[in-house]
Amino acid sequence: MIDLTNTCVLVRTKEENEMILKEAEKQGFHWYYEDHCKPLQEQHFPDILKFCKDKDIIHRAFINSNYAFYEASELLGTKEMTVREFAERIADAGNCYERECSECVFSKVNTKCSIHLCNIYNWKGNIDELFEIVKSGRATVPTPEEKAVEDIEKFIENPDRAALNDEFVESLKLVVEKLKEVK
Repeated sequence: MIDLTNTCVLVRTKEENEMILKEAEKQGFHWYYEDHCKPLQEQHFPDILKFCKDKDIIHRAFINSNYAFYEASELLGTKEMTVREFAERIADAGNCYERECSECVFSKVNTKCSIHLCNIYNWKGNIDELFEIVKSGRATVPTPEEKAVEDIEKFIENPDRAALNDEFVESLKLVVEKLKEVK
């Protein structure tokens, strides 16, 4: 999650509001003239939250040109892509002539369903996985180094103890090895 200081955030739902306020609390924000960061009963949605430099939150705010503006769904990773965005990403990822199948995110060796998702006839019953792949924006499978960095960045963003699995430990080992090589 980004630093919310000097941002305006459009929250469309009560759920988005709660998630943004939870993050704001972690960052030390509180409602203007209040000492908490809990949802307010008088809030109506959609609403614009303004996160000020002095750690105050104002609701029913106007968008200020000196503030960055985001939709909560962008910050929370819940924004749905448009049909155009989906088609553009499929087209970008579908340029198979530039790489080996084993490197492609749509290859059966790299999909959970073990089917080539580059073939439109294999999409039925696998739409959720296809959306997940397209949403990632990647056309190739990450290298071990890229995967290690992704795992560690995810953990830094959300330090969940459940994420401390064998894969995460292997990522840490790989990062340590690479750092030693830099010496």
